[in-house]
Amino acid sequence: SGLLRWAPLGVLALLAGVLATLAVRRRAHRGRELRRPYRLRCEIREDEHVPNAAAELCEIITFLQEVVVVPIDKRLPGRPFEFDLHSFPFTPTVLVIGNHSSGKSTFINWLLGLQAQETGVAPTDDGFTVLERSEVESIEDGPTVLGCPENRPFRELQRFGQAFSGHFRRKRKRLPEGAIMPPGLQIVDTPGMIDLPVASSRSLAPGFGNGEASASGAGDAIRGRGYNFVEVVRWWAKRADLVLLLFDPDKPGTTGETLEVLTRSLAGLDHKLMVVLNKVDQLDNSIDFARAYGTLGWALSKVIRRKDIPHIYAMYNAGLCSSSSSPTKGDHKLPLESFAKRRDEVVAEVLRARERHFDNVVTSTEETLRQVAMVATILGSVRRRTRRRIGLAWSVGVLILLPPVGALIWMLAEGRLQDTEISMFGAIVSYILLYLTVFTCLRDHLLQIRTLQLASLDDTFEEAYADFFIHNDGEDHRARWQVVRPKLLMTLTTIRCLSQLPVCRSWEVARIDEVLQKDIWHLRQLARLIRRQQPWIRNSTGSPQTPSALYAACPPPSFSR
Repeated sequence: SGLLRWAPLGVLALLAGVLATLAVRRRAHRGRELRRPYRLRCEIREDEHVPNAAAELCEIITFLQEVVVVPIDKRLPGRPFEFDLHSFPFTPTVLVIGNHSSGKSTFINWLLGLQAQETGVAPTDDGFTVLERSEVESIEDGPTVLGCPENRPFRELQRFGQAFSGHFRRKRKRLPEGAIMPPGLQIVDTPGMIDLPVASSRSLAPGFGNGEASASGAGDAIRGRGYNFVEVVRWWAKRADLVLLLFDPDKPGTTGETLEVLTRSLAGLDHKLMVVLNKVDQLDNSIDFARAYGTLGWALSKVIRRKDIPHIYAMYNAGLCSSSSSPTKGDHKLPLESFAKRRDEVVAEVLRARERHFDNVVTSTEETLRQVAMVATILGSVRRRTRRRIGLAWSVGVLILLPPVGALIWMLAEGRLQDTEISMFGAIVSYILLYLTVFTCLRDHLLQIRTLQLASLDDTFEEAYADFFIHNDGEDHRARWQVVRPKLLMTLTTIRCLSQLPVCRSWEVARIDEVLQKDIWHLRQLARLIRRQQPWIRNSTGSPQTPSALYAACPPPSFSR
């Protein structure tokens, strides 16, 4: 009867425990859900009006970065994705890189309609110069430009030190009426890439084509210019809307610095890269052109591990800036008319950079999300494999150490030890020696596990993404892996014990997949709407409006974070 009297209380306690467990699980599940402060649209009609589309796009990207990317990035040593995040506003940008004397400054001067940059056969510019159209002329030095409000990401360049900021400036020019350089677009002129005496023999390491770089190569790059030129170019290339890579027919891709920029700075940015073989009018005949074109194609094939290399635009600068020594089209043996058409295509892409600005921002955000998901997936796989091997090693050690203890206890219980003191002392010393031997072997084995895990990252990747390679070769994942692998390798080398790897939970990866499926599609629709409306072309007064002014003119969207 006593038990029956307490039975209802037991049932109530059980129900209370179940309800508390369900409440905790529900709260944890709600914490894992992405609670969006905006409404997703499956499709935006052409006649639909979306107020402040640019501001909404920027707010959504900022929200996704802070809620989805940053929590994972903060748990990783060194924060490998810290400088891959977007901050607004940022003016549409065209990055012009290439060997020295490849015609970069001449091409930029023609776009501006005036002599803004020095030109010459020898290297004439040793820094990065941002040029843009303005009603008021001004020249700003590096430290001043790093704090400009209309380009907030510039402040990230402070991490490259004073050596870089001392070789960084911005020129705002009042251009002639006939200049084709539009407002709201900035062009970045860069120093010509050359062969550094120290880096040329070291930077081309065996893993060079796989996106890896030796520590000595990075150190040589810093000693050569005072800052890491390859990383600076990478920073600009990720944020640029178009990257022009110019080559001189006399030096078609033969410098080690150019090859390093191709493999490290421009990895994964094929969608906005244009390779240009410039100054083809300086070639005497078609044989020289075929030799220069073929040499450039051969050089690109050595660093771009694909069957199809990027399309090479052959053009020339003669006619852009007057040169009395340049032959006319009629006197030249090469079809300069065809090369002039290729030049018009390059110019058209430059002018289209503003139009594709927000599309590139969405593409960059999508790629960052995919890279974070890949890092989280591989880290989880490495962590599981490491813990499994460590557990097996400790199990073996315990199996080796326990039997002697059991045998010693049995012998003491049975009185098998005749001389107790001597026998006990000998048994204890023997067990200590055995323990030290096992401990040393386990420590060496754990170090070998760490080395093997670092050496078998490719195998870990193949195992983690085996399901994606069943019905196709997974070229997209393999190409992304070449970009992610150096970041992951640096993360793992900074951790002494792989069992202390940061935990990236499966629901975080699932949430990234959900964002890629839903939110990125919504952002694509907004970018398409902005491109269709082109609000930076004219404002209400009919005068040109820059994207920076567009950011400032748009009030915050209807949601708040």
